[in-house]
Amino acid sequence: MPALALDSSSWYQVEIGPRLTATAEFVFLNWSGLAGEELVSHLYRVRDQAWTVSKYPCVGLWMFLLDGIAGFPQFPAILEIAKQPQAKIIDLGCGLGQDLRLLAAHGVSTENMWALDIDDGLWKVGYDLFRDQTQMQAKFLHADFLKVDPALNQGLSPLRGEVDLMLASQFTHLFDWADQLTASKNMVDLSKPGTMIVGFQQGRETARAIPRPWGMMFYHNKDSFLQLWDVVQQQTETKWKLDITEIQLKDWGMLDVDVAWMPDDHMGLNFILTREA
Repeated sequence: MPALALDSSSWYQVEIGPRLTATAEFVFLNWSGLAGEELVSHLYRVRDQAWTVSKYPCVGLWMFLLDGIAGFPQFPAILEIAKQPQAKIIDLGCGLGQDLRLLAAHGVSTENMWALDIDDGLWKVGYDLFRDQTQMQAKFLHADFLKVDPALNQGLSPLRGEVDLMLASQFTHLFDWADQLTASKNMVDLSKPGTMIVGFQQGRETARAIPRPWGMMFYHNKDSFLQLWDVVQQQTETKWKLDITEIQLKDWGMLDVDVAWMPDDHMGLNFILTREA
């Protein structure tokens, strides 16, 4: 089925409104030194700059300001892994890189961080958004995670079997089922026993594929997500603890106007996948 020519203006909200959460304010204050009216005017300017680079809902709907993984009850455990000496962290489909800055604002060193995206545009804007061109030490990998071979890619090969924490928010749901399987198996290739994969993404009560301007997206419910990872475990001969929670999008901090373009059975999935063997 061909990609859908959808009007992306439905993904653009002009005003920040209540989307600037205490979590986001904490990150910008403690990592970027921005607060108050200076922060708000800065966000308006940089968000519109990012929209010219990439017209994704995560940009137009201010989703980069959501609490995200900071809102997980397991966030202290995530931080504990991230703060381990020499812990290796990679953000897949990093976009603006807000999840890495969230960790950094909580005292995690950026020296052993990597960020990967098929397009480097938003990552570059992220330096402006967080005013940390010299402070942020994460290494950016410009790559298509679906087509890259972690064993051969110069940037990824040193991370094979070495990553402690993978951030994968709003990432694999961009793909159809087959490509999600490929991406998930590539994640496994980077993992080791104890590795944690953390993220959140849109879902649907009835799991199904939906066309988007960039291709088909498969939206999961909890059962279909578990089914996908059953296949991943079988094909990679690994064992994972799968902690998946269905969430109402308002619990992420999204407003009614933010979800008006979505079907009635929209929802979100929060997931923490921990490799056991």
